Amino acid sequence: MYAVIDTETTGLSPGHRHRVIEIAVVLLDAHGRFEQEWVTLLNPQRDLGPQHIHGILTADVLAAPQFEDVAARLGELLAGRMVVGHNVEFDLGFLRAEFARLGVTVPLITERSMCTMALAGYLYPRAKRTLGACCSAAGIPLEGWHSALADTRATAQLFSHYLRAFPSPPPWQWAYEEIRGLRWPALPGAHGVPTVRPVHASGRHGWMSRLVDQLPRVPDPPQADSYLAVLDMILADRDINQAEADQLVHVATDLGLTRSQVDELHQVYVTDLADALWSGGSITPEERHDLDRVAAMLGQRPVDVDDALLRASNGRYVVPARPGSTGFPPGSSLVFTGDMVEPREVWWDRAVVAGFVPQEAVRPDTTFVVAADVDSLSVKARAARSLGVPIIAVEDFTRMLPNTNQQKAG
Repeated sequence: MYAVIDTETTGLSPGHRHRVIEIAVVLLDAHGRFEQEWVTLLNPQRDLGPQHIHGILTADVLAAPQFEDVAARLGELLAGRMVVGHNVEFDLGFLRAEFARLGVTVPLITERSMCTMALAGYLYPRAKRTLGACCSAAGIPLEGWHSALADTRATAQLFSHYLRAFPSPPPWQWAYEEIRGLRWPALPGAHGVPTVRPVHASGRHGWMSRLVDQLPRVPDPPQADSYLAVLDMILADRDINQAEADQLVHVATDLGLTRSQVDELHQVYVTDLADALWSGGSITPEERHDLDRVAAMLGQRPVDVDDALLRASNGRYVVPARPGSTGFPPGSSLVFTGDMVEPREVWWDRAVVAGFVPQEAVRPDTTFVVAADVDSLSVKARAARSLGVPIIAVEDFTRMLPNTNQQKAG
């Protein structure tokens, strides 16, 4: 009745010409009992993408079948069954794209599938988002993380566990009956020989990956967790490269998220990371450095991380010393540089009201510079660097102003 799936891919978006490089299927009966499993590596005829995530080497796929070689076998496994996955839309999107490359349309319908990430949130409102966190809460071991077969086995056990919370037949029986009647097209590759990946050193990427497992769900907008689940995956190694950043834009677009919604989700993500990090009661300089890196990748600033950690710690967190982090005393001189949203005269007046002394040019006695872009190459910014005058962002300066001015600046 059920086909539980997981894929490893060369990237985040099938629309970016990324490919499936490993797929596993575990078949379950109507009661969630194991029937059989199938797994194979696939040769994508291109580079393998983020190997630090999936752990698959080029040598592993050189002799592996291409998708067209196993398409018919995969169709036999999936036809007439309800597909189950953790963030299942991610896997279904890639499989639909792979079949489309063969010139066929297959009835893999997201609305007629089951997602264990969504089920966890439905059954347990406080459930976390990641497969690792859901399995841990259910007492299910997850070994060989980011191996398609290991993740599929764990997802199958998780679904069987959740299935017991529903009556028999379950409330989605009508959808299964509809799926069972859908016809699959004729497919090539009935006799492709599966290739199983060798055992390589694997596992999670340190404290950041463990932290991601603690992050709560985000109920609004409805696509939030699907987007953040992809973010969880790529941040396991504390990095987002430019290619992944571009792909994230495609993921957000495919999910129908607006730019403002993505920006808000990134803010929530950094706040949740700070909450999870402070749950141990302290934070090391290395952890703070990594958190700052992640925040920067998501368009957030160190001061945003400061604020998040101060909230998480109820004010006990000690903000690291850096230019402007503890403010400047009244009477300090400053210079503005760069195009700001509001006129320069408005900022000049605010500085005077706050007790600062604005200057037209950077001099040796200048205390600090306020820049629209702290990486500015303006004459003033270059002069400040040559004189060792700290440069701070407009947002950081705004925090030094009286509350009435902060509100105006916002």
